[in-house]
Amino acid sequence: MNYEIRINGEPVDLPPAATVKLDYQSPFWLYDTIPGSQDSLPAFPPTDRNKRIFNYFHEPQAGAGIKEFECQQFYGGELMKEGYFLLTEADAVTGFKGVFSDLLGQFFGDFQKVLLSELELGTLPLSLSATGVLDNGQLAYVLPTVINPDFYGGNNPAGFEGRMNEYKNGGYITTSPAVPMFLVSYVLEKIAQLTGVTLEGEFFSHPIWSRLVLYNARATDQATGVLISGHLPELTVESFFLELRKIPNLAYVFNSVKKSLRIDFWEKKLALPVEKDWSGKAVKAESKTAERNARLHLAFELDSNDALQKDKPADVADYFSPLLPDDGRNGLAKLSCKFSTLLVDAETGLATTRQKGNTSQYGQGSEKTSPRLLFWHGLVNARPLALPSYGDVSLYWQGENGLAEKSWRKTEALRRNWFYLKKDFALNETDLAQLDFSRKIHLDGMNYYLVSLSTNLPIKAPVSALLVSC
Repeated sequence: MNYEIRINGEPVDLPPAATVKLDYQSPFWLYDTIPGSQDSLPAFPPTDRNKRIFNYFHEPQAGAGIKEFECQQFYGGELMKEGYFLLTEADAVTGFKGVFSDLLGQFFGDFQKVLLSELELGTLPLSLSATGVLDNGQLAYVLPTVINPDFYGGNNPAGFEGRMNEYKNGGYITTSPAVPMFLVSYVLEKIAQLTGVTLEGEFFSHPIWSRLVLYNARATDQATGVLISGHLPELTVESFFLELRKIPNLAYVFNSVKKSLRIDFWEKKLALPVEKDWSGKAVKAESKTAERNARLHLAFELDSNDALQKDKPADVADYFSPLLPDDGRNGLAKLSCKFSTLLVDAETGLATTRQKGNTSQYGQGSEKTSPRLLFWHGLVNARPLALPSYGDVSLYWQGENGLAEKSWRKTEALRRNWFYLKKDFALNETDLAQLDFSRKIHLDGMNYYLVSLSTNLPIKAPVSALLVSC
């Protein structure tokens, strides 16, 4: 038999003529969840080898403790899948039963559902530096000047001029609330350290997107240190990654065994050429389904506490794809993002808001802000600047430099020509081992992306696939 399962790197004994059903899911099409997979494996016979591999769990004296075993599935020497084997039942006669899962729903471990504002990420010294504060050589937080005349709710102390992080004559004004704002890339790295995962990808070195900062309105007041979590939005770790993905349209590739996450840009992947031609592998006949929601609707969940945005000004308006003339596919596929951004004051060119800040003064210690992003510009014309645009990229949906144009244009075009195709293919195990859901495949004069695949190992029948046209 060419099929092999390894538990913690060691081959297990399999029953004669063992088969397993494998399901593959693309990680790129769902934006509000981390898609995972789970497969049913054959029961492993109660051989001496298997008993040892599973730590003799079948014996009552072994106790209650059971771990998640690293699991790799091979066929003909090709790695088909890797993840974890979850042992559910052990019997000295019938063997060891369980399921295979990539456990992506637990990728961040105990911290998956914990709010960023509740994480123990440490404290940094408070340094009023107009160029930002470093932590181990990495830019950690900045203090950009932001107009906010409502910070104290009208109970303005003496010397307050309606701005957070007010900067004059080469220094910050002590009568202005000091509000540190952390770099997104820094927060991502701190989460990685806390959860034991590794992050990599184009996002971290991008000349524009690496400048993202997390806006907040929490003053340091009399503190001499900056509690990192105190200046982060009330999003869970999982939600933070999911919501961040929607802004620049990121592509996430998880590996639960290696505990790694690669963060790249989906629009860049959409520009890649066709990699494989499966025309010769296609089985005749298919089922085609139309996509009625062929237009995009991109929307922010605005901060209701910002008086400047209560009536949704044009800058933060939703984006709607143009109507498709004489077409029955004008429904909308809505993407709602918890992150939004600030407006810009026309007179000063500064980011501006009107909302109560979080401060120990005047009973404002419980005031909250919604998740919002800005780009850090640095010290520009003697002002520490963070704005909703940098270079040729804007954090608004609309406009020639807006997110719809810069980060969602190819996705929009893809959806405009989108239909689903259920198709069977005569694939082999090597084809499955080399799957790359980020690359197009060619089929009978057209190109498609793979959404999902389902088959049994060993492969004795055509493999069922769901495709989307592109």
